[in-house]
Amino acid sequence: MDNPVVTITYYTDPYCTWCWGSEPILRHVLESYGDQVAIVYKMGGLVEDMSNFHDAANQISTKEQVAPHWREASERHGMPVDESIFLDPENDFTSTWPANIAFKAAELQSLELAGKYLRRLREAAASEHRFIHKLDVQAELAGEVGLDVAAFEAAIASGEAEKAFRRDLEEARSKGISGFPTFILGNRTGGALAFYGYRTYDEFARAIDQLAPEPLKKLAPESIEKFVAKYGRVATQEVAEVFGLSRANAKTKLEQLTAAGILRRLPRGNGELWEA
Repeated sequence: MDNPVVTITYYTDPYCTWCWGSEPILRHVLESYGDQVAIVYKMGGLVEDMSNFHDAANQISTKEQVAPHWREASERHGMPVDESIFLDPENDFTSTWPANIAFKAAELQSLELAGKYLRRLREAAASEHRFIHKLDVQAELAGEVGLDVAAFEAAIASGEAEKAFRRDLEEARSKGISGFPTFILGNRTGGALAFYGYRTYDEFARAIDQLAPEPLKKLAPESIEKFVAKYGRVATQEVAEVFGLSRANAKTKLEQLTAAGILRRLPRGNGELWEA
């Protein structure tokens, strides 16, 4: 649908663990509403400079202190993490901004591929111990999702991607948004609702139903194997969320599909992903 009934403007950052934890919820929303709902991504620039960063709520002022926060968050949201990335002495991470800029470089090429690229950035940082602030890693991931790598690198080198990121940053700041995830849901007539922080599928569904001029048709995924094939790679929690299963039951069903040769298990940090 070229003109979705509800648009979710999503202020985010590739490193944000609660944004990673929101992936199952948003996939549930898209599986339920299809193209009646669209997601527009805006980069929020979570950490400009780690040496000046202080998150009082989570007691984070060094990159090493991010590690226990990720582990604790993972225990709540269910997505796999490898928090050792922040304890690795070879990790010279100082800012999330380069990853934000990389997303905008992707977006300058293709909105569809940019969405896939943001997912790969999240996977790579959260669960694969990949340094997504580095251009070589960014370029490799860009190639994986089908982006033109030369054009991607040119958008970064020319400063066009950074300009696009700074426009997002200015927009977020103008709205007083500094925490992520933040979602602003809007309809075609200007109605809007804002969510600050992690939200459940039911909260999204109620907001979407409130903003829609008439009840929207709800869809259901056909099968777990088709769901995995659609996205290419999913986490156990995503299957649990979309199919209304416990995490243990979701894992059992995924293991059965793996034993049958339909899926492949990919160990990732404290959990796993599954691919078709």
